[in-house]
Amino acid sequence: MFGSVKSQLPSWPLRIRATFAVASFTILFYGLTGPLLFSADKSQPSSFIAVLEGKETDIVEAVEDVVKDTVIHGTFVYDKEKTLGGAEDEKSSQAFGQWTGGGKVYYKVAHDALAPRNFKGSEDQGTITVRYVLKSEGPERFRIQIDAIFVETERRSVHPSEGLVESSEFKEIAERLKAIELQQQRDADSKARIDAEIGEKQDMLRRRQEEASKLADADSSAQDLVKRVQQLRHKVEMRVGSGGAHVRSAPFEAAATLETLKQSTDVVVLILTPYWFGIETSDGHRGWLRKEELVPLP
Repeated sequence: MFGSVKSQLPSWPLRIRATFAVASFTILFYGLTGPLLFSADKSQPSSFIAVLEGKETDIVEAVEDVVKDTVIHGTFVYDKEKTLGGAEDEKSSQAFGQWTGGGKVYYKVAHDALAPRNFKGSEDQGTITVRYVLKSEGPERFRIQIDAIFVETERRSVHPSEGLVESSEFKEIAERLKAIELQQQRDADSKARIDAEIGEKQDMLRRRQEEASKLADADSSAQDLVKRVQQLRHKVEMRVGSGGAHVRSAPFEAAATLETLKQSTDVVVLILTPYWFGIETSDGHRGWLRKEELVPLP
């Protein structure tokens, strides 16, 4: 039977390397997560056996998606309709007898199929049953066995699959697994991109907060400087009182008058003595004023 599987295998979008032996053959399909190993042994002519590598949750999801997709792949009833739908996933089936080999077992069943293609000698109405057995062989390594048969309703005649149904079902599982892994990669890339954008925004916010803090510190320093200038100005600047003032050339009453300053004229105090202040006017003239002629700035 399996000598003809090579010509019946669908065209899969994966790179293929095949080696053939007298009793069996091995095909490696290189996909997203590494090689998927397929083997068919003539001692089990009705089985399609493969090894899947990946996360258990992803592989189980891919298998269950195909089991529940309502289509028996690799067969059809009418030439105009190249798919056979209406299948249901079922918890058990008597078509193959009771399974005692362990692992997870799934069944997909299509009732009332009329002479489906790719089943040996199928000429009547009956039921197609596909069984999937998934068993762990190690960390992220699983063995899947797929079997398909057609049982006539009236005569109860059993017609084994010619192999295309099993290989087509596996093709759907492999493609679904690849899609799951690709979506996970897209999700991871999207999360990484979002995390990077969040990081950039947080960094920008941090820099803005630092700049705002520096600006606040600078503003506070400027305010302090203004206060100190004001304080210093109050110490070194004074204003001529209500009676005006005579600027003298020396701190004596008899000294010559250099000029007369009007009320509210501001001067800078340069020298302090008990009775006289050495001052400088706004136009740069210097002289002496009696202490009582000046008042502090408001």
